Amino acid sequence: MAENVSDSESPLSVRLQVGPDSRALESESEGTRQALAESKVGSRLRGWRLVRLLGVGPVTAAYEAYRGQKDATEHAVVRLMIGTPGNDERARSLFLRASYAANRFDHSRVVHVKEDGTDEDGTPFVVRPWIDAEPLITVVLRESLEQVDVLRVAEQLLDIVEMAHAQGVLHGAIHPANVFLTSRGSVRLCDFATAPGLSPSRTDEDALAPLRVCPFMAPERRASVGLPPSEMSDIYSIGAVLWYAVAGVLPPANLHSSVERKIALPRGVNESFGAVLFHALREDPIERYESAYAFLGDVRRVMAGRRPKLADAGAPVPSQSMQEVSRLAAPSSRRVPSVRPVAPVSYPPKKAALPARSGKEWKGNLFLTAAIALLLGIATFVLFREKTLEERERMNRPPAPSPSASAR
Repeated sequence: MAENVSDSESPLSVRLQVGPDSRALESESEGTRQALAESKVGSRLRGWRLVRLLGVGPVTAAYEAYRGQKDATEHAVVRLMIGTPGNDERARSLFLRASYAANRFDHSRVVHVKEDGTDEDGTPFVVRPWIDAEPLITVVLRESLEQVDVLRVAEQLLDIVEMAHAQGVLHGAIHPANVFLTSRGSVRLCDFATAPGLSPSRTDEDALAPLRVCPFMAPERRASVGLPPSEMSDIYSIGAVLWYAVAGVLPPANLHSSVERKIALPRGVNESFGAVLFHALREDPIERYESAYAFLGDVRRVMAGRRPKLADAGAPVPSQSMQEVSRLAAPSSRRVPSVRPVAPVSYPPKKAALPARSGKEWKGNLFLTAAIALLLGIATFVLFREKTLEERERMNRPPAPSPSASAR
């Protein structure tokens, strides 16, 4: 039965082999995989009705699925392993661990896996919620996006990946098919493809990686002996996805001179954003942005109408700034010209500060002030008292007789 999971690990994957294996996995042809995937439409998978085939990849097929009846119906996407990889225990474990990598960190734009299980043949599947959004590849096939819209996509996508990298999670297969856009332009990222905990120096631990090679992957991963996924390869994939979103085609390769880059710049992309894209798409991983955070910083500068800091429009600057610092700090073989000494400038002497007063002087002044205040208080009291007595005496005095009364 399907197993509901709330944390970042699949109980099913624990029971499967996770160690490296020297055998290389193989997958059927695209036509065979398409036929296998279509044969599953209309079937039930542990309560889920697979109603529509959404897409077929080298390892999995995605289906629109429903479970329940009437008001209690659940709507989701089911990803089921297809073909030979689904029969390999090591591949099953890698698939489940990679799928649950999205659950290792909390981000509102990441689509988490909520359930996993196996079909009647023992082939594993995972379930994620249905989202009301379109894959970026579908949006671009209708019409390429404007630069301002691509910058918004870049900001949101890099914010997701920056948090994932901070938690030690790599995506490993960022592609226009797993970057989704809502009707309001909000980004969603799903289908993580790299199992956490793999060694960054070994190429035999992820047996599924050679099957997932696509044009949006970094050059070092598309090589005959591809390197494992890394933060730099995720950065390249984001740059390739953004180029595709604004140009409708894959980014060109081996653009070294500024003239070549200027000619290849997509229509509607200004020089600043073009510099950011070229910097992320450098062939050498060391020359790309050193982190998604640095990439995001330049994107936000371009959004604000400023020049990118780490990617110069004339000549992209390698992000490994420490190498540049060490090069500049190296001793130079050029002769340093002699400098004529400059006469010191004389300034007028400062006025001598007033000598500080002693404690006795401060006490004497304090007593004098208190004595003056006391005398003023006594004088005020005496004047006020005399005025009050005069007023009282005047009120008690009998009134004088009037002239008319004396005449009578």
